[in-house]
Amino acid sequence: MKLNDVLKIQILGGFRVSCGDKVIGTGMARGNARKMWLLFGYLLMNYDRAVGQKELIDVLWYGTEVVNPTNSLKVLVFKLRRELDSLGFRPGGEIIRSAHGTYFFNNGIPHEIDALEFEKLVEKASDGARSEDERMELLYRSLSLYKGDVPEMAEGHPWVTALRTRFGTLYRDAVTKLRTILTGRGEYQKVVSVCNDALMRQPDEEAYFYYLISAYVAMGNYSAASGMYSRVRALSRGESIHGEDRSPAEDVLLPAARLSQSGMPERDLSPGELTSDLEEKLDYVSGFFVEYNDFRQIYRMVARQLGQAIGVARLSVYSLKLREGAKAAEEEKQAHLRILENALAFMLHYKTVFTRSGPTQYAVLLIDVSEETALDFTDKVREYFETHRQNQDFSIAHGMDVLESAHIRQQKRMNGTDAPLT
Repeated sequence: MKLNDVLKIQILGGFRVSCGDKVIGTGMARGNARKMWLLFGYLLMNYDRAVGQKELIDVLWYGTEVVNPTNSLKVLVFKLRRELDSLGFRPGGEIIRSAHGTYFFNNGIPHEIDALEFEKLVEKASDGARSEDERMELLYRSLSLYKGDVPEMAEGHPWVTALRTRFGTLYRDAVTKLRTILTGRGEYQKVVSVCNDALMRQPDEEAYFYYLISAYVAMGNYSAASGMYSRVRALSRGESIHGEDRSPAEDVLLPAARLSQSGMPERDLSPGELTSDLEEKLDYVSGFFVEYNDFRQIYRMVARQLGQAIGVARLSVYSLKLREGAKAAEEEKQAHLRILENALAFMLHYKTVFTRSGPTQYAVLLIDVSEETALDFTDKVREYFETHRQNQDFSIAHGMDVLESAHIRQQKRMNGTDAPLT
């Protein structure tokens, strides 16, 4: 090991660990070896705390029975340390430490983690006190770090799915913010470059197509805008643009669909096709996050079915609170909002939908859930938050109300008996 050696860890676009010219990672992993990298990834993403054996066992053997999980975990840690030994950086036991029945990544060694650096740059770029030039530079640097999704270290694993969603959303937000700055400056060719790069990483993101079309129109390149729109229409139908001569790049873009302003399909569909278009893709964690406008429509549909297909429904509200008199930076507040969102995603039942309903608030729709069960959910969310929070001055406030149809609400208002959510 050289004094200036650094352990470089890539999570975005493929899991690999390197030191100098030596590289290890999931690209060389087979079978159970992926579980070893899942262990390393989990410790890395929880770099600021020691993780107990029970928590690690729950993550690593999610939904499966293990005869001797504690011993299996020890074997996995041993294999991971031995793999890290091969880098010649530090002994694996110095990189993955243990104490009092817990394991943790040694955050004191020289290291770089692309995902955390990416997240930090995006957060810095959100600071309104920075100049536009500074924010633009930070956004460009963040986009250069995003090589692609977090790899599937374990197929369909909730924690991995949550990571993919978290960093994928950050990337989309960074692209959108950079596009806004560039558009304001009239630098449309740079918008085209940024969005074309983004489509290579997120080919299903329809917003990028709109950004490209708008940029081409602004440049007066109506031919390119028309060509892009024609391609979008063809891709929406799953058609080839050039028959059998479709290019590899177009094959990458083929999954992009449903690109009209309303989101309505471009042609009439059979019941089977429409079901396929409407149904939820199985990429959720437990609770299912939806945009606020979608949440509003779901709320209204549920309220209409009360007393018929649905017995009872409840609206549960979680707000992030800062202790009176305490101060916290915007970056710290956003970090704790993400902890609250993760708590909801992990702890709620898989049929539960939730949304960001305010600057520091999330709303949850509980369907056919008793008050006792609803309060049990709240206890789990609060426990998760308090375990993962980094500042004891932050806490969660919770309120809940029973849903009623609009007709009943109106009747109560007329009778003067309606009460606001508490």
